[in-house]
Amino acid sequence: MEIIQITKEEFDNFAENYEIKNFYQTGSYGTLMDRHSFDDYYLAMKDESGNYKAATLILIKKELLGYKWGYCPRGYLIDFNDFNLLETFTKLLTQFLNKRNFMFVKIDPYIIYKSRDKKGNVISGIDNSKIVDELIHIGYEHTGFNLNFENLKPRWNAVTTTNSTEDLFSRFSKEIRNKIRKADKMGIEILEGDASSVKQFYSLVDKKHSRKLNYYLDMMEILGKKDMIKLYFAKLDTAKYIEKSKTLFEAEEKRNNEINQELEENINSNNTTNIIKRKMASDILLNNCKQNVINATNLYKDYPSGVIVGASAIIKYNKEIFFLIDGYKQEFKRYCPNHYLKYQIMDFYRREGYTRMHLNGISGDFNKSSAFYGLTRFKLGFAAEIEEYIGEFTLVINKGKYKSYQNASKVVDWLNEPLFKKN
Repeated sequence: MEIIQITKEEFDNFAENYEIKNFYQTGSYGTLMDRHSFDDYYLAMKDESGNYKAATLILIKKELLGYKWGYCPRGYLIDFNDFNLLETFTKLLTQFLNKRNFMFVKIDPYIIYKSRDKKGNVISGIDNSKIVDELIHIGYEHTGFNLNFENLKPRWNAVTTTNSTEDLFSRFSKEIRNKIRKADKMGIEILEGDASSVKQFYSLVDKKHSRKLNYYLDMMEILGKKDMIKLYFAKLDTAKYIEKSKTLFEAEEKRNNEINQELEENINSNNTTNIIKRKMASDILLNNCKQNVINATNLYKDYPSGVIVGASAIIKYNKEIFFLIDGYKQEFKRYCPNHYLKYQIMDFYRREGYTRMHLNGISGDFNKSSAFYGLTRFKLGFAAEIEEYIGEFTLVINKGKYKSYQNASKVVDWLNEPLFKKN
């Protein structure tokens, strides 16, 4: 066995035919990150017959004095249950990278740690504790089973599994279903964007992400070549909003009049309590419908052609959808654009045969007092299950260089501290 450098094309050929593959271990992702702070590097381990037994994309970060560290996102592409193979690969990789001035390599494998229920409790099913133990045994340092977003990529994720024939909507929480219905009643519609839409997309997400506009422009260019990325927008169609609001108002007005007539006919009866309750509920609803007509009319004056109120970017790979990032205009939050976006995207790709929808990171702290409780509740409301991955590991390549790097990092952190802190 030996470790060799391979081309991006060779790596993609291996990755495409690998059983447990993911978007972050692709040449496309490597190309994207090569334009943004990292160098992409592709390695494989081949046996005596020249067959590849494992491979990985390494994103390389160069530091002072020529030191380097690497990150294998959601990698390696290897059978982590074959401990002999994993140990051999690790030993050869360490030797290979030590000769090339690497300090350490980080990995965060795409492997579920333990099965969890919707409240975060461990349940029977998957248990990959042995993989964690083996990685530590052969020399990897585990960053721990953290609960939030301490790692390079989230350790806790919300994933909805589906099939092409099921009624996805019925599996959502009541709160999510109501907000989707509300968005539909208010005239929200979904549009697909393209390369010319990136700036508009960025204007809706820039406050949620540290990435600059160029990152998304490059992403659209690179991933778009292989049809791996899509941009979607939620548009408030103000003309449709008026039409739907008037229709709902007229329907409720008719119902209200019918209840009034029923009440008049039973005015001398002792059994009017239920009628009065229905009348009161209808009055409230009728007033809401009237207010929606007024709101819709005013919005139409300002936006006769409609207005884009939300956006979402997704990655398509291996019959999986990854919700990368989304955003919305704060002043249009009440129209629930992101709820409607997620549902329509999920439902479309469900019908296209995609079986897993990654709603991305959540917190592993399921207490209502958690700072991320709202985010977690929102994502799990889309019929999502909790996937807890085994976490992040550091493979030290050169102990001396690694120690020097850690000490230097502490000095930099100290220098960045203010001299005088306010009480």
